[in-house]
Amino acid sequence: MPLKKQITFQTAFETYTASEIIGQGGAGYVYKCQDPNGNFLAVKLLNPQNVTKDRLKRFKNEVLFCQQNDHQNILKILDDGPYLQGDKTVPFYVMPLYDYSLRDLINEGIKTDRILPLFSQILNGVEAAHLKKVLHRDLKPENFLYSSLENRIVVADFGIARFQEEELYTAVETKAEDRLANFQYAAPEQRRRGMKIDERTDIYALGLILNEMFTGEVPQGTGYKTIASVTQEYPYLDDFVASMIRQLPHDRPASIDTVKQELIARKNEFIQRQQLSQLRNVVIPSNEIDDSLIADPPRLVDFDWENGLLTLILSGPVTDKWIQTFYSINWRQAPMGKEPRAFSFIKSKNEAQIRAEERQVQEIINYFKGWLPVAQNDYKRLLEQEKRDQDEKVQRELQNKIVEQEARERLRKSVKI
Repeated sequence: MPLKKQITFQTAFETYTASEIIGQGGAGYVYKCQDPNGNFLAVKLLNPQNVTKDRLKRFKNEVLFCQQNDHQNILKILDDGPYLQGDKTVPFYVMPLYDYSLRDLINEGIKTDRILPLFSQILNGVEAAHLKKVLHRDLKPENFLYSSLENRIVVADFGIARFQEEELYTAVETKAEDRLANFQYAAPEQRRRGMKIDERTDIYALGLILNEMFTGEVPQGTGYKTIASVTQEYPYLDDFVASMIRQLPHDRPASIDTVKQELIARKNEFIQRQQLSQLRNVVIPSNEIDDSLIADPPRLVDFDWENGLLTLILSGPVTDKWIQTFYSINWRQAPMGKEPRAFSFIKSKNEAQIRAEERQVQEIINYFKGWLPVAQNDYKRLLEQEKRDQDEKVQRELQNKIVEQEARERLRKSVKI
């Protein structure tokens, strides 16, 4: 809806000019705006008429989380600031401008072969939040934004998310009378006081959304419109959805990764498992090597020579596996008796030692420095191969499990007692 008069949002370093409202809800407004360079963005403003202490805290939670976010399927907040309207100052934040919400895509109708690839992005975004100990609690099609240019979906609106990292986020106590989640997508445990809320609460909403992406309808009760009624291409999805929307949380898949494994077992190869990097505290693909020696390869930084013992000092500690890789280098020439396997590594001191005469020191150092990148490349290839082997093993096990399960179901239907 075009504005009668443009609105200006000012932050510490930028000015954003809004010309129309593109979204509106009880908590606030979303404006289409431009920055000084003419780039189109969006501004979300907390509604000055409905400001409460709790809503301010939730808005702050959302800003802090999304500003720190580095995952491609979670909304990234680019800037934020205060906005003065009358005698009230309310916060706003700036985000990329997206063409559609998932609600728009559902209303227009999504081609069947596009649904699971899009749903995999949804799983990635929600799982990334879970891995950071954040539960969304208000998943619905309106809260997923889509860029047609990038063919990318992001999960947005973390205003009522539960943030478990209390040292980073403002604690928000949810009052019983607050209507936090859209009732249509709320899991049963969200509708009763005192019930535990965990990852399976979001999984319930995701099951409803997956069914709706195919059928255009949200499952309610029994006899709802099934995926099989609109397409025969995915015969397993109705049971899959049914497992995600079971009334009791412990009957649902325990995690997004469990959901993904089920889809992977059905040969949906575009599904990507994820993990939280122990080195960088960011969510990365599970097939990415999360190893300190890959992130920071060992370098030769100093040496010592005393009583015929040459000590080479490395930039950091190495592991047994890295040392074995170093010993296995296919070296072509080296000073007599000074090949890679002749070195002794003292891991606790980041040192490698070898007996050497004074005249041999420079030559040994030159060879050693040349072997380090060779060992590093071999070490990386070894880890990558181990990762591929493990992933293939898991996939075979999952597929065998599905084959066995389907055979059992056929027997239950065909065998008469």
